Order: sequence, then structure tokens, then C-alpha cells
Amino acid sequence: MHFEELEALNPRNPSVGLIDAPTPHKVAVLVLVDQYIRAKKAAADAGLEYPAHLRRNFCMLLLKLIQYPDMTFSDLYQLLCSSKYKIDDYHLECFEKVIGNVFSMGLETLFDFCEMQNIEKMFAEQVGVSQFSIVGLYIRRVGVVLERLSFPEMVALHKNICLYYEKGLRSLTTSSRKHNRLESLLIDESDNDTIEEPVLDTETVHLDRNQHCKWSAKQVELFVNQQCNLLENNELRALTPIEMQSKLNEIIRDNPLSAQAYFLGYMNQLRLRDIFGALNALHRAFDRSPMQIMGQSEQKGFQYFSVNLAVLHASFEHRREALNALKECIMLAQECGDKRCLDLANSWYCLLNSKHIDPFEKCIPDVEDIGMIQSLSLAIQFVVMFGAQCGYLPLDLFQMLLKSDEVNSKNSRPEHVSDSLALRSALWCTYGRHEMSALYSQLLLNLKKTWVFGDVSNSESVCKVLSSLALWFHVQGEHQLGVVLLMHARSRFPRYPNAINWMISECHVSIQQAIYRCQWQEALKWCCQLYLLDKNDGTLQRAMVYIAKGYYNEARHILQELQNSADLDVLGQVRVLVLMAYTNMSSSITSTEAIDHLMRASVLSASAYMEYENALIGVLLAEVMLRMGLPQKALQSMKNSMDHIYINGGLYDRAKTDFTFVRCLVKAGDDRNIQQQRLRKALPILERAIESYRKLEAHAKVLDVFVYIAKTFDELGVVAERNKYACKFKNYYTENPVPREYLNAVY
Repeated sequence: MHFEELEALNPRNPSVGLIDAPTPHKVAVLVLVDQYIRAKKAAADAGLEYPAHLRRNFCMLLLKLIQYPDMTFSDLYQLLCSSKYKIDDYHLECFEKVIGNVFSMGLETLFDFCEMQNIEKMFAEQVGVSQFSIVGLYIRRVGVVLERLSFPEMVALHKNICLYYEKGLRSLTTSSRKHNRLESLLIDESDNDTIEEPVLDTETVHLDRNQHCKWSAKQVELFVNQQCNLLENNELRALTPIEMQSKLNEIIRDNPLSAQAYFLGYMNQLRLRDIFGALNALHRAFDRSPMQIMGQSEQKGFQYFSVNLAVLHASFEHRREALNALKECIMLAQECGDKRCLDLANSWYCLLNSKHIDPFEKCIPDVEDIGMIQSLSLAIQFVVMFGAQCGYLPLDLFQMLLKSDEVNSKNSRPEHVSDSLALRSALWCTYGRHEMSALYSQLLLNLKKTWVFGDVSNSESVCKVLSSLALWFHVQGEHQLGVVLLMHARSRFPRYPNAINWMISECHVSIQQAIYRCQWQEALKWCCQLYLLDKNDGTLQRAMVYIAKGYYNEARHILQELQNSADLDVLGQVRVLVLMAYTNMSSSITSTEAIDHLMRASVLSASAYMEYENALIGVLLAEVMLRMGLPQKALQSMKNSMDHIYINGGLYDRAKTDFTFVRCLVKAGDDRNIQQQRLRKALPILERAIESYRKLEAHAKVLDVFVYIAKTFDELGVVAERNKYACKFKNYYTENPVPREYLNAVY
């Protein structure tokens, strides 16, 4: 802790007060408001209406002057003359005259202006300021402090005003600034760069900072609330990490006891994944806490810092440390009788121990406490996510979401409505209804245009649906549309934690494309990237790459370790069993273990209502039975699975289904003539599969289809068709060479 901070923490320090001392800038703002009221009154007395655009400009300017720190007179004057906030020439002339009189005519002019009766006139006039508005509160606060100043303090204030005015005039007359520093103050309307910086300087204040520009307590509170809200709901509009830390350094220099500023610094460090910086900022916020959080007594408040410490460790996957912090928080909340904090801690405790909680109840209590509505909505969404992972009845989950929508709609919480729609999209995707999932994603994106309340246009739910839609477009072969969506997601959500969503989608897309193109090193590189984001998913994708490459022993070893993992959900278990079945299949041999794995996967997916996964298992079972010489049973299995895949499947799955179906259909023929007729009729289906594989650049699969057609026609004695497709194979192989060992692969 620095020496200045120790001085600020000293209760005997006279510089530490509850009310901000008046500054020359605040007096100048009062003069500006007073002259504005006089100009409006003069226009009304003359029977004229003050121009609407001048009223709008001044009101917007006044809000900026109140919200942000003090500025020099030259900066203020340039702002008054700027094209965006330009005020009336008569108003500007009167303002200059009053400030000049205070400078030239001495202390008496300042005393006359600061009398309380002059301040009260700003509220008394019909054209004046409402005393209940933000501007009225600002004027009254400054006026009360001015009235209570002693004579020596008024003399010091007058001296500061003279220096303030003189230095501003000298700056205006001697030099013109190349860069207007005021643009950095208008933070909520600036376009921020989205480059991620690894390290932030948490101590240095810019040397060119004007010493008259001080942050008041109210300005700090407004700045922190704005930036916290933007970080939660629309991170793109928030300040970049370096800019925000620069502002925080100024705020901390002016307000060493501001716990809110350090907490915003904690959030700023958290989005850069800097655990040491975030922990340091959180500890400093804890040290400077006024111990009156949410209106509670002095003995309460520590429990909220324990919650934030747990969230910090949970963000970095430090589960044991997070649980210890939550246990401490629960004890403190029980001692203080803080039910809200206790519910919050228990929610995080359930989230970290989601695999060990009991099955949820269908009955949801009606909550009338407004403070608990948000907790209820978030709890419902958590239970729905947990229930989907554990295989509960979909009807119960969607009924709970209806209850959540009812609660959110009654209480106008668009951010939770947005999250609920994104969760519906994820649920439909889990149950294999990808068309419904895409429709809900598009519905959410369209609704963002109609929501005029709240600031959820760039919330986490938008990132989720953009990432999901991008993956869906890539699966459908629409690579350009998928790339556009990923670019939007990357530009809108450049940092943690929302960036994880589009990064996972990008990894999946890159892995699948590398597998189709037989680029194994590229696929394994992206698997390593995915492993850092999702351990189980990255391991599963690595096993898939090894299977596609033909390294079955390595894949089997990885899958056995993954199968023993305790945190594998139902969908992960099904996919592990399916990949285990692939490892027991080769081009000519199929073991009974493959059938056992597939049957277990089928039972598990059916119990969890995952129809699409069950349909894919049916196609793979048909492949196994076809290799075992049971074409009729294989054809029946295909017929039971094809509808789900054609309705909800991607381009690769549909092409694979077409190819397997034609093979089963031809093999099920009684004699050679029937087989020949069926193959000729099925050629359009095979051509459709070839076109799908070609669109995905799965060249090995295109060659597999050509090889099958040519060999089958050769076996049936149709020489012309055999030569035709053999020629197509040769031409395509010449244009897109593929190593021979990757032809006729299992996956």
C-alpha cells in the first residue's frame, strides 16, 4: 500500500470528507446553467421560443459535465464551441462575461453569485431547473457547500478560479491542440479498439493529466456502474482494458478509499485472465470496503467478498479454493442472517457440485420478493441445464422454462428472456432437433432489434446463438455464412468469458474440415486448442481424429481413459461408446464388441431422449450388420433412422446415410438382375452423396463412392457403367490426390 493510500485511510486526515469540495469547474457549470435559464427567460419575455436544437445540445452537454471529471477552462470552452454541443452565441457571451467579472472585479462578485437565494432562483423560475432532477440535485449540492464555506475558504476558491480562468485563456490564445482530450471523456459514445492486452499498468497516471480534473465520488459511482453493466451485457461498448485501467488509476489517485474502483479493476483483470492482478484488485477492494454493502450494518459485508473470491477461483477452474471460499461465505452469511447472500453462495456451491446434487422437483414456488426473482430465474435455467445433461424428461424441462418466461416477462427482465431463448436453442440441439435449434437462434437475434429496454443487444446469449448458428452453417456446407457469423462473434466478444463460445465453435469447424481433407496435424493442433477450453470435448475430438486416420489402438486408449472420467455427461457417454465401436471395426473385420458398444449407446441415448444420436447409432448398426452378411436387417435399421437424419442432420451425415442405404438396398437384392436394377435407380442418390462430399471437400469419401459403384457394376457384369465410373474415379483422383490408406476408411 502506498503512502498516499495510508494518508487517506487516516481518520484524522482533514482532506477526507463526505462531501466533495467545490472547484472552479463546478462554479463554472453553475454559471453556465444560470445564464442558460436567463437566456430562456429573455426569449420567453420577448414572445419567442428558445430553439429546440439548442435546448437539446445544452441538456446533453450538461449531463456530460456532471457525469465526468472536472476539466480546464480551455477544454470547457472548446466543448461549448464544438459542433456537437455548440450553445447559443448569446448564451456563450453572457457566460464569458460573468466568468470575466469574477476574475476582474474581485471576491465580491463571487460572494454575490454564491448566495443561496441566487441558487434558489434557478429552481423558482418556470423556465428553470426541476429540483428533483439530476441537474437540480447537482446544483443544490454545490450550492449548499458554497454557502457553508468560511471566508478564508472563499478567498482560496476565488484564487483558484482566477488561476483556472487565466490559465485557460492563455492556453486558448497561445496554442491550438492537435488532439482534443475531451473525446476520451465521452466514453459511452466512443468506438473502442478490441485488441487484448496481456498486462495492465495499475499504478501510473498519465503525466499530461490536468491536475484540475478530479473525479468526485458521485462521478466515480456512475462510471463504475456504467462500465460494470457494459462488461456484463455489452462488453464491446465498454472501455478497452488499457483505457479502463488508465481511468481507474486517475480515480484511485483522486479517491483512494473507493472500493468500487478497485472492484471494477478486478472485473477488468478478470476478462484478461490475469489471476494475480484480479486477486490483488479484489483484496484492495476488500481492504477499502466501507462495510455498509446493500445498506447493512458495520458487521456485515465480508461475505460478499468471499463470494467474489469463489467466483474468481471458479473462473480459473480452481475448484477446491472456490469451495473453501464458499464455505466461509456460507458461515458468514449465516452469522449475519443474510438470506440473499446465503442463496447466492448455495447456488454457486450447487454449480460447482452439479454432479452430486439430488434430482430436481417439478414444483417451483411462487416468489413475491423482487430481490429473489432474478435468483429464481437463474436457478430454473441452471436446473434445466443440469436436467438435460442427466437425461431428464424434455417435457419437464420445457415446462420449467415456461415458468421462467412467465417470471421474466412479469418483471421486465430482457436479459433473462434472452438467456432462456438461447437455452431453448441449446436444448433442441441436445435432443437432435437442429432445425428447431436454428429457428430459436434466429428468433433471438431478430428479437434483439425490437427490445427497446435494457442493454442486451450484445449479451452472452447472442454470442451463444451466433456460435451455434456458425457451427450449423458449416455442418450444412455453407462455409461462407459460417465464417461471417464467426467474424461477427469474434468482433463482438473479443475477450473472456464470452469468447469461449465462438472459440469452441471455431475449433470444431476446423477439426472437421481437417478430417475431411485428411490434414491430421492440423486437426490435432486444433484438438489441443479445444482441450484448453473443454477438456472432455478436446479429448473426444482427438480420439475421432485417430479413428479417421486409422490409429485404432491410440484412439481406444484415449477413449478408455475418457470413459472412466467422473464428469462426463450423458451425451459424452453416448459418443464415447460410438467411437469405441468404431475402434472395433476395420475395412473387413467387425468384432462383437462393436455391437455391444452400439447397443449400450442406443439404450443410453434412448433413455436420455436423444433421437438424433440414436438415429446415427442405427446407421452404424446397419453398417455393422451389412459387413456381417445381414443385409435385410441392415436395411430395416436404415429405414428406422433415415427420417431423423434427413430432417435434422448435417451434410456429411446425410451423405453417409445415402451411401449406406444404397449399399444395403443393393445387397438385399435376391439375384443379380434385381441388384443391377436397384443400383441403377439409386444412382441419383449416390450422385447426391458425391455432391455433398465434394461440397465439404471430403475427397476420400467421394473416391469411396466412385470405387463402390465401379466395383459393384464390375461384379454385376455391366462393363460400360464400370468403365464410366472408373474413369470418373481416375479424373477425380488426379485432381484431388488422397493417400491410398485413407480410402474406404471406417469413419
